[in-house]
Amino acid sequence: MIPALTDAEYALLRPLIPERGRPPRDRRLMLDAIFHVALSRRPWHEMPERFGKPDSVHRQLRRWMRAGVMDALLRAAMTPAFARLRTRISLAWRRAARLAKVASFTLLRELDAEEARPAAWHHLPDKALSESVQKLVLRLLEDLRGIPPGLLSLCGRLLKQAGGDPRQWRTR
Repeated sequence: MIPALTDAEYALLRPLIPERGRPPRDRRLMLDAIFHVALSRRPWHEMPERFGKPDSVHRQLRRWMRAGVMDALLRAAMTPAFARLRTRISLAWRRAARLAKVASFTLLRELDAEEARPAAWHHLPDKALSESVQKLVLRLLEDLRGIPPGLLSLCGRLLKQAGGDPRQWRTR
């Protein structure tokens, strides 16, 4: 059995959950449900009935990921005050990783949040690699005559790699 949030844990999380947008009926129950599914690593449809409808919980996780709430939680999870919640938050972030923007993966790399990583680092988007390759291509395009054969193809493959490979992202 996965324990519910304590009053102290919920008090830490509460300021990070926005009031704007369409609020869930019970924020604490919603967080408990998301953390339960993340920690159990079970499919959404196997979520216990006491948490409500699995679709509603999953929809709320998607909303919070798109709104940047999960990124704020992940950033907070890496601080000493949130040490007891780090695993819960990291696994919940990983459950929603397919919805993450490149900026979220940049944050993931900055924080070196190993538990939240949905796949090996080389399968995740890399903003720094993308920017470096783009600068290289722009320099190469200034003088097309001096480009060795195959270099632009290599740059294309590097750009593709910089975007990551979502097929490799697992909710493990």
